[in-house]
Amino acid sequence: MRNLISFIFTISYLLLLTGCFGAKEIESETYITAIGLDYEAGEFKVYIQGLGFGNIAKQEGASIEQQPILIGEAKGKNIVEAYGQLEQMTELPLNNGHVHTIILSKNIMEKNMEDVIDLINHSPLLRYTFYLFGTEDNLKSLMQTQSFFNFSQLYSIIHRPERIIQYNFELPILVYNEFISRYYRPVGTILVPSLTIDNTHFTEDKKKSVPVMNGEYFFSRQQYKGWISKEDLSGLRWFKKGFQAKTVRIGTENVSVRVSNPRAKIEVMEGKTPSYKIVVKGDAVLNQNRKNQSLREIETELNKEIAKDIVNTIKEGALLDTDVLNISEKSYKYYLNKWSADTIRQFNEESVKEILVKIRVDTGNSK
Repeated sequence: MRNLISFIFTISYLLLLTGCFGAKEIESETYITAIGLDYEAGEFKVYIQGLGFGNIAKQEGASIEQQPILIGEAKGKNIVEAYGQLEQMTELPLNNGHVHTIILSKNIMEKNMEDVIDLINHSPLLRYTFYLFGTEDNLKSLMQTQSFFNFSQLYSIIHRPERIIQYNFELPILVYNEFISRYYRPVGTILVPSLTIDNTHFTEDKKKSVPVMNGEYFFSRQQYKGWISKEDLSGLRWFKKGFQAKTVRIGTENVSVRVSNPRAKIEVMEGKTPSYKIVVKGDAVLNQNRKNQSLREIETELNKEIAKDIVNTIKEGALLDTDVLNISEKSYKYYLNKWSADTIRQFNEESVKEILVKIRVDTGNSK
């Protein structure tokens, strides 16, 4: 009798345990990895990119077959309406919990940034840790580009920019939480990296189309300011924090050096309006010296070249009425009791009174 009662209690407890009857299989949803947003002719366009598990997983030693990329597109009077059309037409429910990247067209950045921010704020599954890019290229074509060797696009700069540009620090990448934390700030500039399609440098049986970063878009005080190319932003690389190594060719390319861990410091000088002194320090190793120039001559030329990069970038920003290098933020953070935000915003190329570069060049020989 006692065994029978124990058996009945055991069965009762098992029936009360929560099961997995309502669980969804991972293949039963469409996992969105990237979203593209555009605005044209009075209508919003939404593009979604979905990558299946075949795009991601592969068996060790097995050949890799190119996997298709799912692209959805719809348009509407607002972003929610356009996205709603995709939700109604999809074969599998859309899941936004795995979005790595949002790409914005130039049109939507110029006119409709508040709509984008409102969408993200009201989307519970969209995390603030996704990457933000801009582009003037066709969004659908950009989202259809492939990585090398038939690997998933998850291995491209669209989804893993921090890995792709690990040794190329000329252009900074941007995570959305950084963007929104600075968007309403009364001083400073936000840099949104721009993407384009390159099909001129790589070939796999045929020309390979790959996404690349080619410049930066700029926002200041909730306004779109414009775009500057990568070539005209060479001064940015000397302000990048963290360890880096950059190869610099000097003059007629008879000399090249590798600069390690450059450190830029901004000093604020007092007056009616704030002015600034920029000091850049670091070490460099000689890579090439065809004409056997002395180290002193090379250091002098290198330091002039770096100062020239910084000046040119400041001037490019001034054409857009922006502080590209965010030099004036130092005054806003630490000297707001001396100058108002309006005064600090008067930054221009004349505000930088001195640029001092002290890069020490060594031959790299341990002897």
